[in-house]
Parts: sequence; C-alpha cells; structure tokens
Amino acid sequence: MRLSSSANTFFLIALCAGVLTACGDGDNMENGPPATPITAVLPELREVEHIERSVGRLQADVAPIIAAETSGRIIEVYVESGDQVTQGQVLARLDGEFQQAGLDAAMGDVSQLTALYEHQVKQVARIERLVNDSLVADSVYEAAVAEKDALASQLATAKARLSSAALEFDRVAISAPIAGEIDQRHLSVGDFVSPGQMAFSMVAPNVMRAVLPIPERLTSVVRKGQTVRLSASTDPLVVVEATISEISPAVGQRSRAVEVAARITNPGHWRNGQSIVGDIVIERSEAVVVPAVAVVKRPGGDVVYVVDEAQNTVSERPVSVGVRHLDGWAIEQGLSGSEMVAHDGAGFLTDGARISMTTDQTAQRERP
Repeated sequence: MRLSSSANTFFLIALCAGVLTACGDGDNMENGPPATPITAVLPELREVEHIERSVGRLQADVAPIIAAETSGRIIEVYVESGDQVTQGQVLARLDGEFQQAGLDAAMGDVSQLTALYEHQVKQVARIERLVNDSLVADSVYEAAVAEKDALASQLATAKARLSSAALEFDRVAISAPIAGEIDQRHLSVGDFVSPGQMAFSMVAPNVMRAVLPIPERLTSVVRKGQTVRLSASTDPLVVVEATISEISPAVGQRSRAVEVAARITNPGHWRNGQSIVGDIVIERSEAVVVPAVAVVKRPGGDVVYVVDEAQNTVSERPVSVGVRHLDGWAIEQGLSGSEMVAHDGAGFLTDGARISMTTDQTAQRERP
C-alpha cells in the first residue's frame, strides 16, 4: 500500500512524539521531579527591637511671645516673619514722647534735689563748727541735720523715679529676648499699642520638641527614657535619636491618644510645625532572625523550608513570625537557630522538594 505525502508526514510526527514521550517518561521514573535551585542561610541570633511608629509634629522648645511693655504709637518696624534675629536686637520702636517727658521730669527732680542736698551738707558742716565754738545752739544744728536727712531721702526717691523713667523710655524699643526666628509680626507702623499687647511671636529653632501621639493601649509600655528615632519626610535620610522626656497625663477625648514628647537639637533645617515620624523602641530582646524572603506565606500560615543537606531536600516548617528587623523577620517559634533554611527560591518549594545548591553557597552559610 502506498501512502500519500501528507499521510507520511503525519506518521513521522506521531512516531517522533511517541518516542519523545517514552523517553521523558523513562527519565521521570528514573530521576524523579527536577531539583529546584536555591540558596540557603543559617538563622542568626540578633538583638531585635519592638518598634511602635507614630506620626507627630515638631514644636520649638522655646517660643516666646513678645509684647509691648509700654504704651505709644509704632513709628518703625525692622523685621518680618522668617527673619533671623539676635538676642537684644531691636524689632520695632514706639514714638516715646510720653516716656521722654517722664524721663526729663525725673532727671530735673534729681538735679534739683542733688543741689539742695549738697548745699545742706555744707550748711550742716558750717553749723557744726559754730556749735563747737558755742556760737549757736545745739537745736539749730539738729534742725540742719534733720533737713539734710530729709533731702537725702527725697533724693533717693527721685533717683528711683529716674531709674523707672529710664527703664520706661528703654521700653519704647521692642527687642528680641532670645536669638531665633520671627514667627509672626502682629503690629504695623501707626498702630497704638498698650502694655501687654502682642507685638511679635518668635521661635528658637535650635532646640525642638517632637510631639508624638500614641494609642491608649500603649500607655502601659511607653515610658520616659525610651529611645525614639525621628525622621522628617522632607529629609528621610537624616535620623535623629532621642529619648522620651514627657508623657501627657491625659488621654485626648477625640483621638483617644496620649502624647509623648522628646527634646532634640535641630539637625539643620527642620521647622516648627513640621510633620515628623517617630519610631519608639518599646523593648529590646534577642531572637532568631531569618531574611524576609526565607519566610513564605502559605494557606496554613507562615513557613520556612529547612534544608537537609545529606538528602538535598527540604522540609516545610511552620513558624511564628515576630517583629521585622532590618531586612529580616524575628522568628518567635518554630526554629532553634541551628537549622539551615532556604533563601532565594524558597517561594517555589513544597514539603519534601528536591533542591540543588552550589558548593560555594552551602559553604558560605549566608547570613541575613
């Protein structure tokens, strides 16, 4: 019987497919499933930290409100919001007419009483000589001394008024009590101000407070002195480590949170009111740590694959995962720390799977 060309082609394809299938079945029966290439690591005993993260805000630790200390009309304002100022720098000035008049009057009183007192001192000296020569009665001398003492008292009072008037006159210049930055200006040229009226608010940006809210449930484990690591979204590579120095005694009625605070030195360009991320170290403890990729999530929970080097197989081991530590997980239960576990390729394994590792990878015992 003669086959057509198309029939010959179909026969040859079928024959080859049968041969390939037969060969494949033979290999599978002889060698089993193919080995999965992996790397392996030994778990490491490390000190791990239980971290609670909070997003809070920065506050200037020193933020004085500068008020007018005398009354008058503003004639000059020298600074604006955002300006850096030094301690004692004049920020604004009042007209000072009333204060100048009071100072002049006080100076006049002191000058007049000083002249009267000095004249009376001389009078007492002359009368004393006359008394010694028995030319005047003792009563005249006593009256002169009494007048001198009265003038001395009046002069002291006048000098006190002069000091007060000079201080009042100095207050026409509104000055910065500390070095820092002007936060807000609350007055303008032409405004009439009275003592106690707000003129400027400012901040000292060098020392700040990081204020962090924490849930009410953490109040029993957060304490003063605990470490907190702070970073700002504007500069995430800069991390400032501080300690908790304040814990609010009350729980917020709306947020049900408690605020904790830590004092820090400004690393350079953090600003008052800026958002801040704080990692509070609740506790430190030693734990078995494996790389994050070594822990595989399965329907039944988290597992790792423990390597049997003699058999080149793995066994699935359920584990209880604790806190994240750098690039790994702390294992609370399931590993003693002496077992080698699958690293790269762990996600492709099943219980009892065959594996292959290079000699270098096995010898190095890569650590997390």
